[in-house]
Amino acid sequence: MAFRGYWVPQAQGCDAQLGLVVARDRLVLKNGTETRTYQDIDVCHSCVGGAKSDGIEIWLIPEFGTARPSPFIVRLNADKVPGVTKLDLKEDSLKQRFPLDGVPLRRCEK
Repeated sequence: MAFRGYWVPQAQGCDAQLGLVVARDRLVLKNGTETRTYQDIDVCHSCVGGAKSDGIEIWLIPEFGTARPSPFIVRLNADKVPGVTKLDLKEDSLKQRFPLDGVPLRRCEK
């Protein structure tokens, strides 16, 4: 998956302590030494536009197969801008612990 890696706010360097790790089977929110890992990731290629979707914006939805609602959505190529990712955090506690809600992120090459 071309989106795997460490995503940081666009205004910060790749050594930023605030960011998102996208791995094959998990998403990890990171802020300094604090982390929160999520699994059961659904990948949605048609969440924007339904059957008429152009497939540019892709959503990752954690904890999809659980009884709980997803705590956030990762929007890859957010707003149809290639290379930009945004998080839509749904829980206030996550917004406070990981201030990434709506922040444009870029992927760091490791």
